[in-house]
Amino acid sequence: MRWHAGANASDRRAVVDFTSWTCTRALTGAILSREHGVEGWDVPEGHLVPTETNRRRYVEWLEKLLRLSAPVDGGEVRGLDVGTGASVIYPLLGAATRGWRFVGTDVTDEALTCARENLRRNPRLEALIEIRDARGESGERDRVLKGVVKEGETFSFCMCNPPFFNSMEEAGQNPNTACGGTEAEMVFPGGEEAFVKKMFTDSLEMKHAIHWFTTMCGKKKTMTSMRTLMHALRVPAIRTTELVHGKTSRWCIAWSFSSDAAAKSNVRLPDPEKLAEVAKTLAGNSRGQ
Repeated sequence: MRWHAGANASDRRAVVDFTSWTCTRALTGAILSREHGVEGWDVPEGHLVPTETNRRRYVEWLEKLLRLSAPVDGGEVRGLDVGTGASVIYPLLGAATRGWRFVGTDVTDEALTCARENLRRNPRLEALIEIRDARGESGERDRVLKGVVKEGETFSFCMCNPPFFNSMEEAGQNPNTACGGTEAEMVFPGGEEAFVKKMFTDSLEMKHAIHWFTTMCGKKKTMTSMRTLMHALRVPAIRTTELVHGKTSRWCIAWSFSSDAAAKSNVRLPDPEKLAEVAKTLAGNSRGQ
């Protein structure tokens, strides 16, 4: 954090240095504590520091998808966070704000250990979240859904912040990587699109295991390319959105093979905030009559 001096000495105010890994880690931890009651959150030095705003908006979008179409059993919401990372931020946000249950997966000892430690500091959330090692029997790290989701297991949705780059050299050319990131978090052979395509390929064999398959995309062209592929293969329900945080944009794509989701494929997503505003206005009008 640094101080910004205004025209008068009394106008000095604190400004967060978003190019500093230490500052962004402290800011995310403070927001999680103040806004969501998540205590003692931390990530090891050099690991990805997620921004709360961007992640919260992804969770809000998932809620809209589930309001539109949810599993027919109508039971508790259960999410799968692919590559939860040391931060385990999506499960923490989903559990803290909505009471959702989660399985978070990862492929490195350090990320798995830190994620479990973040949960240990928050016992009320720990009961809702399982951390699962996604590595294969031989230690392979390229599993996404197949081999990670157990036989007979079902989820309301899966979500993912995929590795964006093909190499650390490519990642180093990106000016928006000040929030850190290890090679396991940042890199996948073939880059982001290859990872998302692997998730999609897995989904074709797991149509009934997950109601909404979703992922974030760091590049808009990844989202548009995947949408084109899904249309060509006649995926019955496809949804996209853009998440904007300051000068940074991310894109999300969701798809479902559910007949219920397909029947509502052209229905606008419900907006809980706007619905609440309408209800409040209608209530006010009825009282005035």
